[in-house]
Amino acid sequence: MHPDDGFHDHAGTVMVIAWGQFMDHDFTLTGTPLDPINRNDPEECCKRPLHLKHPYCNEIRIPDDDYFYRLFNVKCIDFVRGFPSPRPGCKLGSRQQFNTLTGVIDANTVYGVKEAFARKLRTGYGGLMRMNPVFQEYGLKDLLPLKLDIPDEGCTRPNKSMYCFEGGEIRVNEQLVLTCMHTLMAREHNRLATGLSQINKHWDDETLFQESRRINIAIVQHVTFNEFLPILLGKEVMEKFGLVLQKDGYWDGYDHTVNPGIIDSFAGAAFRFGHSLLPTAVERWSKAHKFIASKRLSDLIRRPYDLYRAGVLDEYFMGLMNQVAQAMDDSITQEVTNHLFKKEGARFGMDLVSFNMQRGREFGIPGYMEFRKFCGLPTSNTWDEMYGSMPNETVLRYGSIFEHPADIDLWSGGVSEKSLPGSMLGPTFACVIATQMSYLRRGDRFWYELPNQPSSFTPEQLQEIRKAKLSRLICDNTDLIDTVQIYPMVLPDHEINPRVPCKSGIIPSIDLTKWADFGGHGVDPSLYNYINEIPDTLLNFRK
Repeated sequence: MHPDDGFHDHAGTVMVIAWGQFMDHDFTLTGTPLDPINRNDPEECCKRPLHLKHPYCNEIRIPDDDYFYRLFNVKCIDFVRGFPSPRPGCKLGSRQQFNTLTGVIDANTVYGVKEAFARKLRTGYGGLMRMNPVFQEYGLKDLLPLKLDIPDEGCTRPNKSMYCFEGGEIRVNEQLVLTCMHTLMAREHNRLATGLSQINKHWDDETLFQESRRINIAIVQHVTFNEFLPILLGKEVMEKFGLVLQKDGYWDGYDHTVNPGIIDSFAGAAFRFGHSLLPTAVERWSKAHKFIASKRLSDLIRRPYDLYRAGVLDEYFMGLMNQVAQAMDDSITQEVTNHLFKKEGARFGMDLVSFNMQRGREFGIPGYMEFRKFCGLPTSNTWDEMYGSMPNETVLRYGSIFEHPADIDLWSGGVSEKSLPGSMLGPTFACVIATQMSYLRRGDRFWYELPNQPSSFTPEQLQEIRKAKLSRLICDNTDLIDTVQIYPMVLPDHEINPRVPCKSGIIPSIDLTKWADFGGHGVDPSLYNYINEIPDTLLNFRK
């Protein structure tokens, strides 16, 4: 159903995927059983006899005539079910997924979810996060700290002297581009903390850390809603679901009855749309916007070691802004359908599309047609009725394997839809993602645009936050890059998205003097207890 046809989208860059995955890891991590030594999924399901198998094993059988796996006599792919979670109000009912993260956008990718872990990521002075000054002698910016405690967790190490990176989220090393995004936002935190410490010399470590964190979270929220979602959803969907940000003043849309938790159809299907955009290879470009080299995606998964070479992180960022993403369609690169998590020297890996289907079924997500109905879209009872909403050959392929259109899985149907005008997504995924984003904004008491909350910014500070741009983040937190297009998630264009010098002043900077504190006492530390002490019950509260 999902061959590797390799069409390109015309405007979106690979940066859309990079930001999308970075945000996905801010939203969800399904709790699954982990092996106690390296804390990875229990790898062995297929090869174990029944009495030694983990009870959550739900392996995927491969038919004998599979065009790829039969070459290696592979009959089975390992897969482990997620843990069940208590339902709201501890009511009985169908099995509910366990999200180990907070649903709201709170940059837990940078800061972690629990207080103890957040402390571990900090230096304890100047409000700074721990970093690794590996390029100090060259005058280049720091990398993330080494992952020393469980070095093989989420990591394929070539030898015992090579280490991966530590970040606020456990999957920081899942693929090199994601590691780049983590590095960018950790550097931005330290840049903010350093700036605030110069303006408010009397602030202690805790005040500097929490204020920098508060600004950094607001930047992530702003870039997501101001740059990422409009490219993804298009103007019409943004307006229809009330996702357009205000240009000035406060937004008073907080609703305490809205649960900002992540809905299963978002986690298990819709926000996995990015798998369709994945390129076969990830490119590095020079600061002069010239192609240098590329590496197969499967060689970057769980192997972020390229970043230990000086200047390479900047080259990957240049690549993210210059490389075109694949089209949003039913075509998926074999890098993830045949070679996912491939071991060093192996000739095959796992299949991400099968994982998506299995995860959706394991979550009990209703089929594609049910979500068309939920979104107020026309549904089909016959194959003929489906023509027009997706390519003809896709409908024919579905007809050859399913009895009825109602059998189509949500993820598969969602990526196969023709996209809406001005949007990267088809109507069903646009609806599910916009619904979730509306919940995230309206249900988050710490949302950056809100007035009258202990966490609210002053009107002057809020106007500064509104200047935040991904292009500015890249300018401020890389070493070699001196020209970028204003919106890095879209290809550069002379008229509508020109490349401009970082130092030209065209891309605005946040003026931190608006955080100058003349009272001499800093921010009331008791306010941070709201943010810090996220009780475990809240983490497990899922809709």
